[in-house]
Amino acid sequence: MNKSEQLSKGSIGLMGLTIISMAGVLAIIGPMEVASFIGASGPAAMWPVILGFVLFLVVSLPILEYTKMTTFAGGYYGLAELGFGRAVGKYTSMTNYAFYLFWQATNFFAMSAITIDTLQVLYGIKIPIWGWILLGTLIILVTNVMGGLHPGRLSKILISITTITTLVVVIFIIYVIIKTPFNSVALLNPANSYSGFRGIAAGTAIYGFFLYVGYGTTLFFSEESINGRKDVWRAVYLGLGLSAIVIALSAYSEVASVPASQFGSVSSATLPELVTWIHYIPASALLILNLFVVAISMLSFGAGAGAQSRLLWAMTRDGFIKNKWLNTLSKKNRTPVNSIIFQFIIILLMALAIAFTLVHFYGYNLTTITTAWFVCGSAGTILWYFHHFIPEFGLFPFLNKNSEIKYSVFRKWIIGLALPIGGTALFIYTFYLGIISDLAEPYFAFVIMDVIILLVILLFIIYKVKTNSIGGSTIEYMVAEAEENTNVRESPGSK
Repeated sequence: MNKSEQLSKGSIGLMGLTIISMAGVLAIIGPMEVASFIGASGPAAMWPVILGFVLFLVVSLPILEYTKMTTFAGGYYGLAELGFGRAVGKYTSMTNYAFYLFWQATNFFAMSAITIDTLQVLYGIKIPIWGWILLGTLIILVTNVMGGLHPGRLSKILISITTITTLVVVIFIIYVIIKTPFNSVALLNPANSYSGFRGIAAGTAIYGFFLYVGYGTTLFFSEESINGRKDVWRAVYLGLGLSAIVIALSAYSEVASVPASQFGSVSSATLPELVTWIHYIPASALLILNLFVVAISMLSFGAGAGAQSRLLWAMTRDGFIKNKWLNTLSKKNRTPVNSIIFQFIIILLMALAIAFTLVHFYGYNLTTITTAWFVCGSAGTILWYFHHFIPEFGLFPFLNKNSEIKYSVFRKWIIGLALPIGGTALFIYTFYLGIISDLAEPYFAFVIMDVIILLVILLFIIYKVKTNSIGGSTIEYMVAEAEENTNVRESPGSK
């Protein structure tokens, strides 16, 4: 492969990868997304965040082990392909891409909802429907423009804006904690949760676990990292850990801002920090904070847009998607800019279709805007399960087929099999509690949409297999090359 046909290798260091992981989780909107934890756990609202972080790291260990073997711009589907073959790998890639479509649609609605809700709650300003659509379009436009930047430049920008914005958010959190008269060690005690540990478990299962699904953004930039096999898993640990601290502090600051009698109103608020922090921070400052966070979020989402474009490009590199235009990299940045253009058009059409359909049935109001945010997030979450847990199970058969890879029997059985089984059990539990147990419209329609998407992808894969057009496997070559290089470095003659 010519250099012009490759991604820009050696462009991102550990710090950049860590910030990309944080951009995927987006802890800076922590104060705006903890209402559900307060509703589930009350005074112990910070504990689902903490427990969710711990469980997420545990069930994601097979993926992190995979990142130590090689670097691959296709992300998760590489491990699925190594374990189960090309057909399953490509099925995973397609479900992953479908997830990213809903992820960007969620951003369209989430950031516009935060902006519109902030203006309406604080000042009674109502944004017309055309303003909503323009704002959402601007969000995904900026997101995808950022995603097309050179990875080195993107990581530098993300390091600057994420560091500054996180510090600003933490300063607001600490200020509120210092000013509130309701601080109490009781708020740190998980036993004070509504219905005890069951409340924390429910909060973790339904909400806490999903705070961190964006961590995988880092995987797609691994080929462009300086030392991906050593840095990607470290970056994930660091990024998730820092994000968990910020979100947990956000939850504590909000339950500590008001008396317990007001927890109900806080948990039902779309943006809980507006009804809690308003007692200590002027409305004008909260307005500036939220608009600042939305602006920075649009830029931070560029990491996810870049990941999505690399995923599609990896599929074209394998020959699974046969399109020369999508396979072409930018001459200047060596990024999949055509994939960026393609996904922007698809996501814009998708978001507009969802927006106008919901407005047709429910009218244009704040509830509809918020519902669009939540239903797209739920649809994306269902697809996330499929592209995440299939590759998790792929580690075990891959290790069985490649006994020359140094891996202890204990680690293989625990990380390669026991944890994926546990993760699947958690998936079934959370899927039931969070989605199936309350299939009111329009959520039911989006679950059906996911089922249709998964079936269509399956039929497409079957067709590709039958026509012998499933494509090649770059990941198999990369793993073999990485293992060979490792053996060379460890051989006595190389020292």
